[in-house]
Amino acid sequence: MQIENIKITGLWQALLLLLLLLCWNSFSFAQSESRFHSSLQAAAPGASYIAEIGVQIDQIVKIDQKSENFQVVGNLRIEWDEPKLAFAVAEHGRDYKLFTSQSFAKYVDEQGITVPDFFFQNQQGRRFTHDSKISVFNNGHAIYLERFTATLQAPEFDFVQYPFDTQIFFLHVQGGMPIDFFKFKPLEGYSQLGNQLGEEEWEFDNVWTTTDEVTGITGKPTSRFSFGFNANRHLNYYFLRIFMPLIIIILVSWFTFFLNDYSKRVDMAVANLLVFVAFNFTISNDLPRLGYITFIDTIMFATFLFAGLVVLVNVIYRRMEAHGREVKARHLDNYTIWIYPITLTVLVISSWVWFVVEKIHV
Repeated sequence: MQIENIKITGLWQALLLLLLLLCWNSFSFAQSESRFHSSLQAAAPGASYIAEIGVQIDQIVKIDQKSENFQVVGNLRIEWDEPKLAFAVAEHGRDYKLFTSQSFAKYVDEQGITVPDFFFQNQQGRRFTHDSKISVFNNGHAIYLERFTATLQAPEFDFVQYPFDTQIFFLHVQGGMPIDFFKFKPLEGYSQLGNQLGEEEWEFDNVWTTTDEVTGITGKPTSRFSFGFNANRHLNYYFLRIFMPLIIIILVSWFTFFLNDYSKRVDMAVANLLVFVAFNFTISNDLPRLGYITFIDTIMFATFLFAGLVVLVNVIYRRMEAHGREVKARHLDNYTIWIYPITLTVLVISSWVWFVVEKIHV
């Protein structure tokens, strides 16, 4: 009994010690966070300054619709004024200084100067910087230039209207310090898309820039600059590679109703259905696995359904002929030959209105 009491007492002591450690860690974390925010407040300048920023996209290397990202090559430019960076032209011999990123970081660190820092908020993986330079003029005006390649996430991709969809591409540049230090402002006349982007599947337009405030990595409001543009697909490819083959498959199914031999009808309808299945596998590899139905999904399903119904109807007519009911089969055939195209046309128009015009998600 005494041994059991000793074990229970030791267990309670261990639990009490663990509780004290958890409380101490929580208190230490709260103190550290408080000191961090206090140090940020103390380090912030009296008034935040404006950093003008712009982006130029020269190349769109690729657009990965399955991964919902795109890779670009572009230029980033940031301009700001910092009186502490001013210098005398007579002492330096010219009215500007040119720094690399490393030498500028060392220089401002030695001088105790706070400069804009940033990161690409929707960047995936590492950003490759081809070159970066900082020019500082004698009046304290500074210009940061960077040539980069980056893979950017595109979470706004919406394929419900595919292939008549309009997609939104954007780059978010977020400041690394709170708005107490600096705020972004679009650099007027700089942000744009190049004339030869190298992407043949899309047409790009509606370039826009904006700034807003988000919660930054410091937990405080941080300035964010956004550069974006819209894109529409070149439809010639889809008409020639998707819609024209579908139209031919549909017409072949319909043409079987003009044959008098029901056996030949069944053979043609089955072969046409197999062609459609192979065609469906071919184009399905170009889309991500989506949780909703797109316009092209409804068209493909309707084509598959009607191609299957053509096989079924002709098999029924063939059995009716074999059982001596050919007159009845021919009578029904006169209606079927027109019900097929009219019903399919109504279904396609309804899908167009539902998905493309109204853009309703299912």
